[in-house]
Parts: sequence; C-alpha cells; structure tokens
Amino acid sequence: MVERLLVVLKFIFAVLLLPLVVGTVVALQSEIMKLDPLLQQAINIGTLAYVLMKFFVYDFDAVYKFGQGLVGGCFQFLKPVMNFAPYVFPIYTILGIIAYAIFNAAGKMGEHGELGPVFFTVIAFTFAMHIVLTAQDLYTKDSMAGKPDYFFAMALIFIVDVFLMAMLMSLAGKGFSFVNFFKSLSAASCDMYVGIFRQLFVK
Repeated sequence: MVERLLVVLKFIFAVLLLPLVVGTVVALQSEIMKLDPLLQQAINIGTLAYVLMKFFVYDFDAVYKFGQGLVGGCFQFLKPVMNFAPYVFPIYTILGIIAYAIFNAAGKMGEHGELGPVFFTVIAFTFAMHIVLTAQDLYTKDSMAGKPDYFFAMALIFIVDVFLMAMLMSLAGKGFSFVNFFKSLSAASCDMYVGIFRQLFVK
C-alpha cells in the first residue's frame, strides 16, 4: 500500500515539475539566442555531434562513467550526496566552462575570438552527453512499472543541471545573463502553472 502511494506521489511530482522543465528550456533557448551567431552555431553543432556519435559511432558511456566516478569520489564522505551528485554535476561540462572562463579572462581566445566557438562546441557536446546518458542510466535502473523514479528524478536533474549551467555561463563571460535566464524561467513556468490551474479549476 505504501509503495503504491509512493509511486502515485512520484508521478504527481513529476507532472508538477513539467512546467518547470519546459520553462527551463524556454529560458535557456532565450539566452542562447542572444549570443553571437557563431556561438549559437557551435552549440547546435556540439549537441548534434553527440547525438550522431551516440547512435552511429560511440556513445562515450565509459567516459561518462569515469566522470561519474570522479564526482562520486569528491563526495565520498557524504553518502546520500555521493549517490546523487554524479547525476547532478556534469563534470566535463563544468571543466569546459571553467577553461573557457580562464581563457576568456586572460584574453587568450585568439585574435578574432576563434576559440570561443571551440569551447562552446565542447560544452554543448559534453552537456548533451551528460543528459542523454544520465537519462539512459536512470531509465535502466528503474524497474518499476511506469518508471516513476525515472520521470521524477530526470525532471529534477534536468532543471538543476540547466540552472547550474546558466549560473556558470553567466559567471564565465559576457553574453549570457543568469538574471535574465531566471526571469524568463519564472515567467514561462508561472504562465503554464496559471494556465493549467485555470483549465482545471476555473470555469
């Protein structure tokens, strides 16, 4: 009885998180559209490159697992966090953003800023890898009918990951505003929650 109740609650929470997931995507896309066209193209290339590699060449699962091990090792003294942290912290993407921030602050992006698109391609590639393989791993581990753990955990992880990436990108260099990201996320999510509430309860 308790297990069934937990399954139902997880489904409910997963559904409640959907507007936040959509709002996160809308806000992220809004900020990406403000970037230099070359950087936008680099993000698209990096994301598409991983998807194509995943399905036709190599999925980088071993690389992903190695990164998970590094993150887990950093939190080995906090057992609950150690189990969850590898899914929340996309270590390769974080390292890519840090490298970009260092090069950008030092003025080492090249005479015409040609290293910028390279960094953004790597950041997009590794983030796509993290999201896809995290979803794959969580889906496989959830043996319950309807995959309630998967849907709830993946929705939450996606929101936290994009939130973290937006914050880091805002600190890393010009062109990406975390404040504007948060405002767009809040507005889009609130509009969806209000719209759903009116459809269900306001006649």
